[in-house]
Amino acid sequence: MRLFPLAIVLMLALSGCAELDIREDEAVAQAHPGAASNDLPGHEDLYRLGTQDPAPTTDAQRGDPAPDYGLWTRLARDFTMYSMVHDRIDREMFGYLGRLDQLQTITQRAEPYLFFIVEQLRERGMPMELALLPIVESAYQPQATSRSQAAGLWQFIPSTGQHFGLKQNWWYDGRRDVHASTQAALDYLQRLHDMFEGDWTLALAAYNAGEGTVSRAIERAAARGEPTDYWSLDLPEETKAYVPRLIALSRLFHDPHVYGLIPHKVEDAPFLARIELDRPLDLSKVANAMDMSVDELYRLNPGFKRGVNGNGKETIALLLPQDKAQRLQEMDMEGLYAVLPKQRQVKAARGESVASFARRHGVSVATLREMNPLLRDKVTRGQTVLLPERPSERIELAEAKPTASPAPGKAINHAVSPGENLYQISRQHGVDTQTLASWNGLKPDTTLKAGQKLVIYTAPSGVRRSHPAGASGMEAGRVGGEGSADRGSPKALREAGEARPKDSEQSVDGLREAKIAQGRTPSATAKAPAGEARKTTYTVQKGDTLFSIARRFKVEVAQLRQWNKLDEKGELKPGQTIVVVLAEAPSKAS
Repeated sequence: MRLFPLAIVLMLALSGCAELDIREDEAVAQAHPGAASNDLPGHEDLYRLGTQDPAPTTDAQRGDPAPDYGLWTRLARDFTMYSMVHDRIDREMFGYLGRLDQLQTITQRAEPYLFFIVEQLRERGMPMELALLPIVESAYQPQATSRSQAAGLWQFIPSTGQHFGLKQNWWYDGRRDVHASTQAALDYLQRLHDMFEGDWTLALAAYNAGEGTVSRAIERAAARGEPTDYWSLDLPEETKAYVPRLIALSRLFHDPHVYGLIPHKVEDAPFLARIELDRPLDLSKVANAMDMSVDELYRLNPGFKRGVNGNGKETIALLLPQDKAQRLQEMDMEGLYAVLPKQRQVKAARGESVASFARRHGVSVATLREMNPLLRDKVTRGQTVLLPERPSERIELAEAKPTASPAPGKAINHAVSPGENLYQISRQHGVDTQTLASWNGLKPDTTLKAGQKLVIYTAPSGVRRSHPAGASGMEAGRVGGEGSADRGSPKALREAGEARPKDSEQSVDGLREAKIAQGRTPSATAKAPAGEARKTTYTVQKGDTLFSIARRFKVEVAQLRQWNKLDEKGELKPGQTIVVVLAEAPSKAS
């Protein structure tokens, strides 16, 4: 048992992108070629180190027939790599033997996706071992994201994903779409297989490190007169472990009963059905109608980022379990269609930083990047950038600037401080944003510059100026009594995402009530006397989103964020209590 201390060191060294993506194994020694043979002298001792306790008697040892694990069993019959032998494979094998419980969990997680991946491999005539590659890459988690921003089951970085046709925009990320990313990954692997003259070990190494890295390693070895096979190349440590890791998995899944692995049984039949639609659906409504949790629906459709499966110009097919797909197709979908937020496209007039562009257009950098995932550090001249709709498009105001008469008080000048906006200044001086803007010939969403002078008219002596609720489209959050005193501070405004009215996060889950088209004003902007407001609380239920709660109470998402001091990335959890400010008698327009 002299190897046992080494076993502990190796097990502690295992880490990676996901539970079993063991990519940072710095304890792995430099490889030396091993003989290709089906005999495994001395390997039994190594395998026994996977556990301190004596291994239980297996079916194979008793002479019983091997258990049937469904698709996992039939998949393994076509494996060809499992018989390869090398010290590096043994080390990875040892690591997996200490984590069989995690592997079992992963086999259950893979159930919705496995049949589709296996069918694609069969159709293309590719090695069946590649169905195990998502275990190495992401532990079969389509939501997985690495430090280098690689995403999805197959861990595409943004640029490679785009190269292989995976769309990435504000509402959809094809790298997380199981069907789209599988097709792209297999296209890429086939291309690498051809590039390296049919050598799958080199193709897999290139999938991990990039074809350039592997090609240069081959060139260096050839120049020195050294072997150019995968096992002999001088490659990054992560890549040296990558192929052995897949081969170790193929050994385990080829004979799971020998090694004590009990995969979750997956039926060799389609789990999901693909539903093509001509109009986007509200996914929270779909989940409700199908008696599914929103989390479950997103687990099957992780590519959708905003609660919809389309943007009005195109739609992406929805994946549902077979029985639920049939049920959806048989029902009237009219009540499930999504109401989409409006956007606008802007062509950059000049080259500038993303931060500068965002500031000029009154949106946050986070929103800008969210809506334009492929945006780099700078916006180039002529580049088309997607932005949220203008407030003047969301709320039906007259095109002409308001001509509010100045109050019969004294005119004073206010010098704008860095970071100030009309909303903050209007609160400081007890006027509403619309009036302040009209006094200065500005729009309410105008971005101010430090040092800019504004005219403000003070109230006549003895007259107290009131704040009309909702005058700026955000003031409604101020009614509510306790806890609201600091909500207009610069810090609170930044936290609530309301420092810039133009950048109201109207698409927290990609949806917004489109009442404007019918000539109605959203309730967040409806003016109501403060006395008619009351504060209530709501306990978040499973599947709730800020949008669904806002629509239920006829308020805006931005208001919910302000009242509850939620930042842009704040997520709701079942059981969480949130504050909602309501009008006693909502108007018919809301």
